[in-house]
Amino acid sequence: MTYKHRSTFRQTGVYRLFLCCLVTVAVMYAYELLPAKRLLIVPSKDIPHYIYADNNSVGKSMVAWTDFDGLGWECNIENDGKPHVCGSNLYIGGGQGTEGLDLSSYKTINVDMDYSGNDKRLRFYIRNYVPGFSDINDQQTAQFINVFIPIEYIKDDLVLSMSEFTVADWWISESKTPRDKSLPNFQHVVAFGVDISYENVPGKHNLKLNKLEFVGEWVARDKWYLGILVFWLSFIMIAGAASLVRLAREKAKYKKLSTIDPLTGLLNRNGLDEYIGQYFPMDVERRVSMVVMDIDHFKKINDSLGHDGGDVVLKQVSELIKANIRQSDQASRWGGEEFVLVLPDTRLEDAFVIAEKMRALIANASYEQFPDLRVTISLGVGASDGKIPFDQLFTQVDTALYEAKAQGRNRTIKAGV
Repeated sequence: MTYKHRSTFRQTGVYRLFLCCLVTVAVMYAYELLPAKRLLIVPSKDIPHYIYADNNSVGKSMVAWTDFDGLGWECNIENDGKPHVCGSNLYIGGGQGTEGLDLSSYKTINVDMDYSGNDKRLRFYIRNYVPGFSDINDQQTAQFINVFIPIEYIKDDLVLSMSEFTVADWWISESKTPRDKSLPNFQHVVAFGVDISYENVPGKHNLKLNKLEFVGEWVARDKWYLGILVFWLSFIMIAGAASLVRLAREKAKYKKLSTIDPLTGLLNRNGLDEYIGQYFPMDVERRVSMVVMDIDHFKKINDSLGHDGGDVVLKQVSELIKANIRQSDQASRWGGEEFVLVLPDTRLEDAFVIAEKMRALIANASYEQFPDLRVTISLGVGASDGKIPFDQLFTQVDTALYEAKAQGRNRTIKAGV
């Protein structure tokens, strides 16, 4: 890779990193643009609702509807020196007998409430069914979560935070609630209600619930940011894994280049050494034969055809070698015009037959670019039962090769014979 290419690569990497950072910032900011998750409960004519209150001294209820469909009611609290309850209740998520509605993803409640009277505050409450503790058919056993709001805050844009709600002490005491059930929970809401505070002020209190809307997040902010973090961690891990794979491939590529002769595609001397070290370790006795061959008069071929012509000859000889050895055999270009064949588990007689076949094939081969050219090879062949080292076997076979050349070339000589 040239300096110019490396510089361009680095610049591309910087631009990609900058672009990724820009996208990350944009995704983080995009959270602010997400629409709110809204659940409108009121106004609605379909939601079940009722009013409740104590009876007065003549046995009549102290509450009455002033607008049933519009959720308006009046509490007329008798001045008898006793505290009384009076309010309205709405069933949510099916109400009693169901597991309610999961409102845990909502953060605030928008309330539009009209009130006239002399009370100082109103109570807003939520009843939440607690699996394994509440009786699904008895709303009074559902968790009672409430917040008291002073009258001066009761206006068109009242916003209640879900975090303001606490579990009522009286409910914890009466229900003998364990500690793990004493914290507010909004996963199974069955009812929402509004009543005048207890103890309350005698007289008339007019209330009307115009709007009840839960507002939350489709995705929690912490989960959104966690998602970005998980994405980047996954991206880094995948990119890292891809880099490791790429490096492994590059390593394998360069290792192959270091062991393969680029002209012929055969193993080079380093490749043959690795092959011998892997398949014929010193501590293992294994029968093997070796053939060393050399192209006859190759210098004359180079001188007459040029080096390009010499390369053509080397390539075609290599192709003939590769095409006519067994799958178990291994061929290499030892250097120049010299080649080495390693024939595992092969006796000397069989190796000699293979060598002679190779000699004949190459002697009878024709070259399309050089129709008048005839190429011959000289070969030495030897065998070992695994008790002598490879370098000693090579020396013996190489000596046989030189004997073949000395006897007139284009022949095969057995080592040690």
